[in-house]
Amino acid sequence: MDQEAVQLEKRHVHHVYESTAPYFNDLQSKAWPRVRQFLQEQKPGSLIADIGCGTGKYLKVNSQVYTLGCDYCGPLVEIARSRGCEVMVCDNLHLPFRDQGLDAIISIGGKAAQSHV
Repeated sequence: MDQEAVQLEKRHVHHVYESTAPYFNDLQSKAWPRVRQFLQEQKPGSLIADIGCGTGKYLKVNSQVYTLGCDYCGPLVEIARSRGCEVMVCDNLHLPFRDQGLDAIISIGGKAAQSHV
């Protein structure tokens, strides 16, 4: 990504999330039914990552799987961590996971849900 695009993204996307993150903690939004179903259909013991996890609302849907969350926004990651989620700050374009190391990935902001990635 060129430097101008990176700066635009920081200014118009990342800055907005970081400045509004405290308000997300108060939102009690429920998991989308189809995403909840997808997560509940995963085999017990599966390793699932939520890319762009925000406050981590999808990380505790299925207690029979292991979930990891990551998000670029540190304040949102802190909210998820305070809720007992396994989360980290990382750039979603440069993920720290090995290829084919996960059983499933969700990325709701990217509107993707896949299994056996």
